[in-house]
Amino acid sequence: MKICILTPRFPMPENGGDVLRINNIARYLKAQGHELLLVSFYDKSVDVEEAGRLYDKIFLVRRNRFASYVYTLLFLICGRPMQCGYYHSRFFKKKLDEVIQTEHPDRFVSHLLRMAPYLERENLYSSSTVEMTDALSKTYSLSSKAKGGLLKKVVYMVERRLIRRYEDHIVKVFPKVVVVSQEDINFINKRVKTGTLVLHTNGVTCLDAFPTVYDQKKICFIGNMRTLQNQDAVLRFVKNIFPIILKRCPDAVFYIVGAEPPREIEALGNGKNIIVTGFVDDLTSMVADTCLAVAPVKIAAGIQNKVLVAMGCGVPVVMTSLISKAIPELRDGENCFIRDGENDFAQACVELLENTQMRNMIAKNGFNMVREHYSWDEKLSGY
Repeated sequence: MKICILTPRFPMPENGGDVLRINNIARYLKAQGHELLLVSFYDKSVDVEEAGRLYDKIFLVRRNRFASYVYTLLFLICGRPMQCGYYHSRFFKKKLDEVIQTEHPDRFVSHLLRMAPYLERENLYSSSTVEMTDALSKTYSLSSKAKGGLLKKVVYMVERRLIRRYEDHIVKVFPKVVVVSQEDINFINKRVKTGTLVLHTNGVTCLDAFPTVYDQKKICFIGNMRTLQNQDAVLRFVKNIFPIILKRCPDAVFYIVGAEPPREIEALGNGKNIIVTGFVDDLTSMVADTCLAVAPVKIAAGIQNKVLVAMGCGVPVVMTSLISKAIPELRDGENCFIRDGENDFAQACVELLENTQMRNMIAKNGFNMVREHYSWDEKLSGY
């Protein structure tokens, strides 16, 4: 079977949870014997050779930033999601038309909600899967409460309403819409009762064996730093939590690991106890020697890769209750720490930094949990 995958950005390198997920979906589909066609936007030079090891044929459309901004405004005026406007392109539509006419795909996958309009325009409902991943209306609802200027809050409030309406439409007209969290299915089903929502949670590639050596001073945050939720979490940790930790553990070093940190995040690095790495070629090597990973996330939907990746590297995680709900196997004090208050969050970090026995117990239980329950092949079975 030929499967055509539409992506809003080129999926190499794997510098974010979104591309990590779509590439693992592609790996799963290819292992089932399918031929993969990739139709993708790109912004700058891309490594087609690397992507060619996974995708059989690649079709690219350069995104025009000016046009993206114009269509974002036009979609807002028309009452349609701004992010769909941002990725609206007559050149992409033309490219997809060419692929349909020359390659005759049997099935289509829209990576994220923003690419679904292309499938609608071609009337490809019956042969398409919308890889929605997260309930964006939930994320935008939380984002509108985040710190920021009035304009940003208004934008998130308006986009939340537009996204919510489009999500409701998508789950009605497409036969299969995939999300990664049962919490998100429940969230959408409160508005729209439908049988089209399908759960395929994220997986993780674990180390072959539990690591026994680590840096007792190293704390990591893992995440794509383009996103508001990760920026908000890092700023919260640095301003409100890390100072409490430093009073007890003055040698602690916080590593902010993730692609494309904005200036506000880069400015946090001081070369001493806060290091901003940006994108790293080998995430596993960067994370595996960490004493603990933190996920003080207050804005989120779906399942957080940062949790699974850290645990798969044998690193214990301190996280908020918001993101713990998407992983039912988590047990506070057994395979992770779940804390919401800033003092409580800091105290859990201090315990892991100071208590080697506690740290290794939590780390090993988390490592075993993801090895048992979160292989990609298991989670994507039947995709």
